[in-house]
Amino acid sequence: MTYVCSVNATQVDDDTDEMRFIAGLPDDDAEEEGILAFLAGAEVYIMGRVLYEEFAKHFQGKTAADHPFAPIYAATDKIVFSRTLESAEWERTTINRGDLVTEVEKLKSEGDGYMIVTGRSGVTRELLHHDLIDEFRITVFPFLGGQGDRVFAPDDVGESKFLELVSCHPGTNGVVVLHYRRRR
Repeated sequence: MTYVCSVNATQVDDDTDEMRFIAGLPDDDAEEEGILAFLAGAEVYIMGRVLYEEFAKHFQGKTAADHPFAPIYAATDKIVFSRTLESAEWERTTINRGDLVTEVEKLKSEGDGYMIVTGRSGVTRELLHHDLIDEFRITVFPFLGGQGDRVFAPDDVGESKFLELVSCHPGTNGVVVLHYRRRR
């Protein structure tokens, strides 16, 4: 199973300058169709407690009319790596209290599809550090934030990792989706 890291510069919080800017971008139907197909093709989403709680708050029980990602997330298995999350009420969610690296290596050997981790969480950073991410989908928005965290810090990357460009899709609204594969 391929492990894909989908990185974008956004947080789920709707009340930031960044999210207000993104929400105000003109629609790009082709871009959205590609993103929806990519998300729908995943066998499983991997996340930590914080992202799970944010995603559940925004997408659980919602329809496509509320947000186009909601039915895709609802229909896909989600594994939350957490030692503190008591329960997971969102359908198709499993809490995994095992070692993240060991468990993801096991998942990668079992399937033939792809898993997605989103964002710049501790889960993403640990998997990156252990070279367990095979592909990167990076969404670049035409917005420079004056504050916030780096997408990847040097300690997250560990040893240098070489990537090869698979595709670059500039949208009509200024958003660019970059697809890189880990060169091994």
